[in-house]
Amino acid sequence: MANSITAPAQRELRMTLYNKEVYFGRDINGVTTVGRQPLGTTWVFSWSVTDGPGPDANVVGHLQGTGVQVANTPNYMWHYSLGLVFSDERFSGSTLQISGTSQINGEWSIVGGTGELTMAKGIIKRTEITYTGNTRISELKIHAFYTPMNRRSVSIKYPDKF
Repeated sequence: MANSITAPAQRELRMTLYNKEVYFGRDINGVTTVGRQPLGTTWVFSWSVTDGPGPDANVVGHLQGTGVQVANTPNYMWHYSLGLVFSDERFSGSTLQISGTSQINGEWSIVGGTGELTMAKGIIKRTEITYTGNTRISELKIHAFYTPMNRRSVSIKYPDKF
């Protein structure tokens, strides 16, 4: 009797989180590593991600990655390669892999995931909530589909001869 294989069930994820970007000062969470002008400036960061926009919100992870300046006219534009690394109890150690631009009120693509969020695909709608002095707080509306993997070990025995 042949073994039957059932496709893993896809799940939907909808959540709203907030990220905090601090550009200079005591709590800075990004640095410029390559400063070639007018293009090619590279920025490395680890922005905190919280469950609310206020100072008492709980940190649930970090957006970690790089930004490379890809345009300077008509506006400065950066390309981001990000990993949202979760540290909360629900998704601890899981990640969402994200790609997109620095457009403030725009969308990022979710192009993959790990841990509980394996094979994630979707979008993140990013909206600026506040920008004061050296700090920007953005709302992140996440909508993704993912396929949790069965982490049990699988072994297949092949016959010695075909």
